[in-house]
Amino acid sequence: MKKTLIAIPLSITIISCVPQTKYKELEQKYYAALQGESKNKKEIEEKEAELNKLRSQYTSLKEQEEALTKKKEDLDKEYENLQLEYTAKLKDLDDLQKKNAEISNEVKSNLEDKEKLLGDLEQTQTQLKEKIKRINELEGLISQQKEAVSGLKEKLQNALKNYEGKGITVEEKGGNVYVSMENKLLFPSASWTVESEGLNALHELAAVLANDKDLNIIIQGHTDSDKYLGNGNIKDNWDLSVMRATSITRALQNEGVSPTQMTASGRGEYLPIAENSTATGKAMNRRVDIIIAPNLDEITKLLNEL
Repeated sequence: MKKTLIAIPLSITIISCVPQTKYKELEQKYYAALQGESKNKKEIEEKEAELNKLRSQYTSLKEQEEALTKKKEDLDKEYENLQLEYTAKLKDLDDLQKKNAEISNEVKSNLEDKEKLLGDLEQTQTQLKEKIKRINELEGLISQQKEAVSGLKEKLQNALKNYEGKGITVEEKGGNVYVSMENKLLFPSASWTVESEGLNALHELAAVLANDKDLNIIIQGHTDSDKYLGNGNIKDNWDLSVMRATSITRALQNEGVSPTQMTASGRGEYLPIAENSTATGKAMNRRVDIIIAPNLDEITKLLNEL
């Protein structure tokens, strides 16, 4: 606009100072200049419009850059959080692997223990079966022994039935057979010489015992509590009970009972079966007990194995 205002007075001056042709020429140049100026103005406006557009684009890009920068910051923070979470997960995974390894080792150890326990259990079961077998065998032997003892008792009762009420009793006690013979049947007072009726009873007894070589026979002599008043080498009731037991043992041996099966012993007055305060009680205490026991070697062997 400044150029235009300046140009108008200049044209007036030129018109008054130059010829018409020259004026025309100058006028044409002027308009040409104006057109050029107009063209430059348009270009300027276009440039300004383009600049404004670029500014707008720059502003938009700046905003986008700021938004992207913020987004990047958010993404960086998120990445940092993810990195921390990843590190924590790795640690958890490492802890889990260690825990799994511990559990695996524990399971393996428990499995080995269980396998050992199973082996021990199988061995125990085998041993238990063997023991049950031995127990069954033992029960069978005991049953056989009981039957044998009962059978022996019955045989002895039959053999001595003629002496019922004459001072002989046959009982089964503790798996043994007890033949108790009162001294009135066997010996005179203060003597250890067996009388004839006693020898007859021992003959019947020996006929049963001599047929079974597996029996263990204990002959025990007993007295009452009265003091021994005899003479000779016998000093007291101990000696008298032993001598009477020995006499019975010899009599049985003479009737065929093996001496290796018999043991003679004396108990004196110290194992009474009745009161010594009465004559009847004393008579019962003066006796010889023949204790007949079955051979328990096989049973003892099985018990030792168990």
